[in-house]
Amino acid sequence: MSRYSQSQHSNLTFTIVILVGAAAWTHRSQLINIAYFALGILVCLLLIRSFWMIIITKLHIGSRLIDSMDGIEFERYIAILLIRNGFHNVRLTDQYDYGVDIITEKDGVRWGIQVKRYSGIVGAEAVRQVVAGLRPYNCDRAMVITNSKYSEFAKKLAAGNDCVLINRDGLKQLEQSVENHNIGDILWP
Repeated sequence: MSRYSQSQHSNLTFTIVILVGAAAWTHRSQLINIAYFALGILVCLLLIRSFWMIIITKLHIGSRLIDSMDGIEFERYIAILLIRNGFHNVRLTDQYDYGVDIITEKDGVRWGIQVKRYSGIVGAEAVRQVVAGLRPYNCDRAMVITNSKYSEFAKKLAAGNDCVLINRDGLKQLEQSVENHNIGDILWP
């Protein structure tokens, strides 16, 4: 059982409402300023929330767009990212590419890059293909870039062959760290 009866609780509520009303009436000029201040804070919080939702949506849209690309579109997208990240002489290989989709250079190193747009896990075969394709294209190092993840065996094989693996998270980092370079430097087959 509560300590106060229903009528005591009602009387207490009525008293509090009367006191708050009287205080508001007495200090109404200050109350208007306080209301404007509170309204301003509310508007700022709503704007911050809206901008945050837009940023989150754009990040997810970028991932969904990549997932809807076909293989050639994804290769061209990666070529653009490479140029924007300081690679030069970026060239896409022919359809029968010996496991190398993109050839490029950076800091005196000639890279052979295999590009895999997958919905599943990328296996060791992608690493084998790009490592085997280095010699026909006179490349020094190998790299595999995917919108997905790598199997444990692919990671071990890459480590043993000095092959760089870039997964979905690494791809996001490439997108965020772009430099301004001329996209016209790409040579399409």
